[in-house]
Amino acid sequence: MPNRVRINLANPQEIMELPGIDRAQADAILRFRAEHGPILDAAQLSRILGSRRLDQALMESLNFAPADDTAPEAPGA
Repeated sequence: MPNRVRINLANPQEIMELPGIDRAQADAILRFRAEHGPILDAAQLSRILGSRRLDQALMESLNFAPADDTAPEAPGA
């Protein structure tokens, strides 16, 4: 399984690497996170992106884990 982008932690460049996401959509995601907190699921992300249908490639690239989850430790840490 490819690495998934943690949408609630990703910076603008990481968000724009997602399939089909442009700068305006990345800005909308960042603005939503700043104003409302973590994005909970695909339905909420779709609304943030203007009710656009999220394609399979995008869905396979996303991780909706909340920003306050702890990241796994690096090997040897």
